[in-house]
Amino acid sequence: MAVPNIQTVDLVATIRDISPNPTSDVSFTFVDQSTGEKSELLAHKLVLACGSSVFMAQFYGLIKEKEDSIAVKDSSITTFKVFLDILYNKKVPLKSMDFQLLGELFYLAGKYLLDPLKDAIVQEVSTRKMVTEEVLEGAKVAETHAHFPKFSEALLEVCSSYLKDNPESALEMCDNEEVSEENSLPLHRLMARANRTKQKSTPPPAPICSNCKHDPCLHGEQLTIDNYVRGSTVNVDGFGTVYKTVKLEGPRVVSVHINNYENFCIGVITRFKFCCK
Repeated sequence: MAVPNIQTVDLVATIRDISPNPTSDVSFTFVDQSTGEKSELLAHKLVLACGSSVFMAQFYGLIKEKEDSIAVKDSSITTFKVFLDILYNKKVPLKSMDFQLLGELFYLAGKYLLDPLKDAIVQEVSTRKMVTEEVLEGAKVAETHAHFPKFSEALLEVCSSYLKDNPESALEMCDNEEVSEENSLPLHRLMARANRTKQKSTPPPAPICSNCKHDPCLHGEQLTIDNYVRGSTVNVDGFGTVYKTVKLEGPRVVSVHINNYENFCIGVITRFKFCCK
């Protein structure tokens, strides 16, 4: 009989949310740039190291971090808290996050080499159901995160696709948003992208075959009363001598020229097949 698990650890409830102070061994500090207010988030080096190879090297590598208090200057405390929650296996609903938060989280996922998190964010962005009120903000976030092409392109694609399918939303945005360089340029570029996408998604009509006068081409198809074209090139069962149709002699009979000469013969129409290529 197997020995049951003696200890089942809920990383969030047991060692983070309830009693972080006695057990935590690292803190991340933040300074609000507008107010100067200082704040911190407490965590556990071992938990973070198990989740990210970057933290493993930082805390337990050959040149490990000597300080237990680490200043964070490239992330807001809100985004970093979400990031830590994910490392502690807390259920974090990406669908409830705005694009700015998703972009900042994507940056942290890249910095700490969490490719599954990056993929999940891109998937969320790509499948997000857009509304007019979010399109312009999404475009601006995509442009500010252009150095992360995987995230930026996914966001621009979903915004431009919405604009392409709902062109009236551009007028609505122009009416609701303040006219400024900050808004006008991203909207202009997004509209241009939507227009290019629309042009690419509408392929030009295929040319009608000059021989059988059909689209798609009837090459190799059996000649019938319904698809008969005078002067089209045909052959018998797809092989041998090439003929040109002259006229219908009846419901089942057609006369044809032989090799474009004046001589012609009469045969059952269904013996012939279009020879277009």
